[in-house]
Amino acid sequence: MSNLDFIRKLYRGKNCYSDHMSAEELQLLHIHSNVEEIVVSLLMQGRIIFLTGNPGDGKTFLIRMLADRLSQLDAYVQMDMNEIENSAGVAEELVKCYEEGRAAVVAVNEYPFLHLQRQIRQLAPEMYEEISSVKQHSIVYDIPHRDIKKIAVIDLNERNLLDRDHTLAEQIILRLCELLREDTYKSRQLEYNITALSEPQIRRQLVALIDLASMSFEHFSVRDIFGAIAFALTACETEEFSGLLYYDAIFAGTNALLQAIQLYDPIYLSNPSIDEALWNGDIRQGWCMGCPERWPASPELDEAVDEASELFKSIKRKYYFENLKGAELQRLQPSEIEKCIDMFVKLDTRRKAIKERIVHSLNKLFLSSSEDRKQLRIWTTHRYDLSIEASTAVSSQYIDTSELDIQMPRPADWLKGLEYTPRHLVLKPKGKEAPCLVMDVDFLRTLNAVEEGYPVNLLAPRYTQTAALFLQQLCESGQTEENEDGEIIIASRKRGFKRSLYIRDFKYGFEEDE
Repeated sequence: MSNLDFIRKLYRGKNCYSDHMSAEELQLLHIHSNVEEIVVSLLMQGRIIFLTGNPGDGKTFLIRMLADRLSQLDAYVQMDMNEIENSAGVAEELVKCYEEGRAAVVAVNEYPFLHLQRQIRQLAPEMYEEISSVKQHSIVYDIPHRDIKKIAVIDLNERNLLDRDHTLAEQIILRLCELLREDTYKSRQLEYNITALSEPQIRRQLVALIDLASMSFEHFSVRDIFGAIAFALTACETEEFSGLLYYDAIFAGTNALLQAIQLYDPIYLSNPSIDEALWNGDIRQGWCMGCPERWPASPELDEAVDEASELFKSIKRKYYFENLKGAELQRLQPSEIEKCIDMFVKLDTRRKAIKERIVHSLNKLFLSSSEDRKQLRIWTTHRYDLSIEASTAVSSQYIDTSELDIQMPRPADWLKGLEYTPRHLVLKPKGKEAPCLVMDVDFLRTLNAVEEGYPVNLLAPRYTQTAALFLQQLCESGQTEENEDGEIIIASRKRGFKRSLYIRDFKYGFEEDE
């Protein structure tokens, strides 16, 4: 099989499964990951390791790449529990390893892992309890250290190989380009793709799109990453996408990573002067792979509106990747996700400021004119379904921001080095486990938008419903305080103003604050 055939099948086909690959093919695709060092270190300590995750996360690939080390350590190895009919036999072997202190590594998907745990519980309850505890505490919240004894559970679903500190995407692009170089004679389009993505500037633009996709906090398996880049390079050699160049192929594929990238297609980035110039063919300089030969405004396309529109999309993508000024479009990408990343990166050094920003945004969900950062108001909406359409919110209690804690998940110490990107923050009372508000990237993006003045009535109802439920639980937990002077705040959500009802000297009084 030629390299072209092998790489083309990485997008769809059996080549994306490591158990179908030869040792030589494994080496062709091997990109170093810190998990390898973590696994070897734990096995040298005689630990039993359960490698879990989704299909395509690289469990079997990892074990096959470490085959020589595993043999030297005399470790018990089970590469794929899906292939085992008698899982009870595996459970017995693992219990024996546990009792003898022998190293072991098992690759297992989530459901077979649960089944294997139940079988181990019948044979060795102590081992089962240790597995359950380690699995539960492999990702922790601001806890500096978690010891393990004999068991380690490494969930590759938690691994983010596209994090900014890991240059995996660029490594894969360069690796696949090099492997395909001997096949460039087969077509002009394939040669074009390889030449283009070997250029640092063009490669940077592609990596920038992959970075944006990765900041969506979705999990992309190793198979997704290899498949996406393989498709960009070799789609032109398939029957369905024959002749399609990389800058259009990226936005035509359907695997998980490509679909995430497509949200940031340059055609969505509007710059009137650039758009007009690209339509009319006025940009003739700065093309590193050659100037376009046809333009949408060409006379032969006067009656072919759809064709002209498709040509414009293709030229705008080409401009993004291949023109020296293409980075101007990159700067137009939305900044909300970048702000979320900033929260995670700076949480340890700016915890108080980030917490106050979140409290401010939560208050603004119910009263858009609120500037309160020091107190999280306990808001109740007027309707029973807590719908965002409710026109009124009422607050008579609060919890001081200093009584709240904001935490971020991170790997336990024994997983130090794991390529991990947190996907949510948690807001909860200090020293308490509940109630807690889990804020994923969508929630955080929404709060950032509200902070910047985005109209609350345009938000999806679920964000206010989630916040209102948390506030209600805070109230029920008895951790809130009554407003001073018995103040009852009545907020108009649609108009963004409030009226305050006070009880002073046994008399009611109103104050209105527009």
